Amino acid sequence: MSGADVLALQHDLTAIGFSTPATGTYSRATMREIKLFQRKYKLQVDGVAGPLTFKKLQSMLSSANHITETAEVSGAADVATTAQTQTVPAADSLPSADSGGVGFAPTPESSSEVNATINPLTGLAVPAPGTPEAIVNVIDAANEIAFLPYIYGGGHSNYVTTASGAVKLEAGYDCSGSVSFALHGGGFLADPLDSTQFAAYGEPGVGNWISIYTDPGYHTYMEVAGLWFDTAAQSANNGDDRWSTTKIAEPGQSFSVHHPAGW
Repeated sequence: MSGADVLALQHDLTAIGFSTPATGTYSRATMREIKLFQRKYKLQVDGVAGPLTFKKLQSMLSSANHITETAEVSGAADVATTAQTQTVPAADSLPSADSGGVGFAPTPESSSEVNATINPLTGLAVPAPGTPEAIVNVIDAANEIAFLPYIYGGGHSNYVTTASGAVKLEAGYDCSGSVSFALHGGGFLADPLDSTQFAAYGEPGVGNWISIYTDPGYHTYMEVAGLWFDTAAQSANNGDDRWSTTKIAEPGQSFSVHHPAGW
């Protein structure tokens, strides 16, 4: 078969180390890599991306913490029977309210960055006194999901507000879904963006309070008030906390940096 479902499978195999040409056609090369994957993880070696193979693939992708992303992920599926569907937006495909410029983003405040800290007991970020309210709200939103699991495609549904006015949480969030949720909490974003869309967000360069790093189709993370909020920071050693005081190295990757206008 061929199409977007096969292309997504090929990208996902490559993301976890099984280099597969991204042709969109279920080729002999694709079958070969599927068989290698199945053999390595002790699955039935038949070259078919069936339910068990796809379940293991999704598990490996989630544990990798940063993988190929798209704007919409329609749930786990199987190329042979219950295929996964993804939609890849154009690089400049941004909702009108989410340019990060004049409009939805809060008015910049003339204050210098004051570094936040991480509470050693809770692992949550604590804004310093004098931090602008918008940044405090970003940190508070990030704290809400700091320990939720990494889930491929998590955080890319439109935000739903509960009766209390809070945003309804999803079961887990991927890298750009995590950054989107935090920015939405601070009023910097109306709807979630993926790593490709973040490449066109806001203004280029490092910001004063917020800097968003993105490698389209690969990974997105951000620095806010001197702390790093990054799914790649999650590990068993820190209780799967997205917050970190140090930047996670990404050897061989090329990230651009953007920030909300004026911030």
